[in-house]
Amino acid sequence: MTHANYNRRFRSNKQATVRIAPKKFVSFELGNVYYAVPIERVQRIVKDFTPYGFLDSGQSLVRHQEELITLISLSKIFPSIRTIADNNYLIVCSLNKSDRLGIPVPNMPKILEISEENFCEIPELYRQDQLPNAVEKLIRSPDGTEVFYLNLELFNQRI
Repeated sequence: MTHANYNRRFRSNKQATVRIAPKKFVSFELGNVYYAVPIERVQRIVKDFTPYGFLDSGQSLVRHQEELITLISLSKIFPSIRTIADNNYLIVCSLNKSDRLGIPVPNMPKILEISEENFCEIPELYRQDQLPNAVEKLIRSPDGTEVFYLNLELFNQRI
């Protein structure tokens, strides 16, 4: 090995920068609003489901593969969103070991890869106790779309 090859080999290692890998999210559109949940919380996407037991809160139930899933209606957060009846897909997420949360959506969700620097806080002036804590942050997606990040840990609180 020549001296030049030796230097080049070690010099390139020193110049390598540590990059934080982007995280993956499942993104979906409701009305004209985009949302995202962490992909590791999504168990499956179900097509053709029948909800029952509607509550005034907008929540209902669906049984899929002998598992009861609580459906949430994001129309309670953003009234421009259509009802559950207009949705063709169900994003089934795990809240904890036993509880499953279903988010009904009209179109097939997409996968987003987002870096941490694309997250920002939602201004308190906008939030003003009208926005549930589960809508935690705002994400600037690679195509420039603004996406509300849903923290599933906080769905046990007021939806």
